[in-house]
Amino acid sequence: MYANTARGLVSQDRVTEGTNTREMMAYSRWSKSRVAVALLVTGSIALFSNQMWADAVSDSILPITIHKHFLEGQGLVVTEAESDEAISTEGTINSSSHLFFEGKISAYVFDVDPGRVRIDGLPYDEYIHILKGRLILSPDNSAEVEYKTGDSLILPEGYTGYWTMPERYREFVIINTVSEP
Repeated sequence: MYANTARGLVSQDRVTEGTNTREMMAYSRWSKSRVAVALLVTGSIALFSNQMWADAVSDSILPITIHKHFLEGQGLVVTEAESDEAISTEGTINSSSHLFFEGKISAYVFDVDPGRVRIDGLPYDEYIHILKGRLILSPDNSAEVEYKTGDSLILPEGYTGYWTMPERYREFVIINTVSEP
């Protein structure tokens, strides 16, 4: 065994035989000081690193999880009817939704009672994935098209026609929120 003394690294035998009490106390104080400095430096580095990590995370753009329970219709909140000149409903249609993200695009789940909607020039492009029910689109000047659970479609900006949901209907939707210049 070796010990670190003021004279350098010496064998344990020499520490007990040849080291005086003052030397051992100096070694003990030096070790405690060294440990305290090491702990202080390590703690400061850890705090600084954690702060840097927290700052980096707060400045980062992080992915947004699309939680399955929302897609299954759980945890949705009642949606107030919004007025949009291009979209009109026939009667009252109760709905609920969850907004995952809103920026240059919006991503949300929309759950609605059966109903029919008239769209006169959809104001945005819309990606739709049907989670439950059926959707019947009846474009002006074209044949009716029916989509069912599991189907996906893109409804382009400018679409004009009817949007019919013959039974309870749920969709995952992504729309652009930035109009083309």
